[in-house]
Amino acid sequence: MVTIFRLVLSCLIALSITVGSYAADKTQIRELLLKHYRLERPEGPGPFPAVMMVPGCSGFDADFQKEFYNGVQSQLVALGFVTLRVNSLAVRHATSCWQGIYPADGANDIYIAAEYLLQQPFVKKGAINIIGWSWGGAAALSALRPAESQEAIPVDAVVAYFPACNYVQTWDSEIPVLVLVGSLDNVAPYSKCEKLFSSVPQPDKITVRIYDGAHHAFDNFTLPAEMQYRFGTLGYNEAAAKSAWKEVTNFLRK
Repeated sequence: MVTIFRLVLSCLIALSITVGSYAADKTQIRELLLKHYRLERPEGPGPFPAVMMVPGCSGFDADFQKEFYNGVQSQLVALGFVTLRVNSLAVRHATSCWQGIYPADGANDIYIAAEYLLQQPFVKKGAINIIGWSWGGAAALSALRPAESQEAIPVDAVVAYFPACNYVQTWDSEIPVLVLVGSLDNVAPYSKCEKLFSSVPQPDKITVRIYDGAHHAFDNFTLPAEMQYRFGTLGYNEAAAKSAWKEVTNFLRK
């Protein structure tokens, strides 16, 4: 009994330290995020709808990711969206999420980025969205569950490509969610998401598209059709990528 009490007490202390640390560091994190934002926008005064981009575990700057994220950002701008990269790894001087960067960190950064976008006169209020990939998808979903000190995140929709759902807790939100996954994904298998989604109070807000024969990172055109990575198999699937992008554009235009 004493052992259990000590364990619970240590957990509560750790939680209080974590919450206090975040509150103390929020100003610093906001300043660091601002330095690493990459905002691109359509021509004209706006206001325009916006999309926050949240990368996978390797971040925006990994060699096999740079061209891909550049391409996505350019396409979104061409469609009339303000785009903002939320670079949680750069803020923490990390090159991988495995260096102790958790989806909860990304979720907190998303809140700060959303506040930043709301302050911009060229951003349409009530039309701020998130697109996250893998780790970033988990961060985007995590942002739907606000901490006790936070209000509901002011976003209109969330798109999660092959999210790492085992790092996400259930949420209760009216915000619509689009999830895009490959049937062959062994890095972030959909079975983890299926278990999570079954516990969400409003599952009707979640739309899932599963692409047969598609691996993790199936939308990354810089990858070969199949490539062994340290955590599983990656691979570009043109048919899945095009179908998923059509889903994304239709979803964000609603």
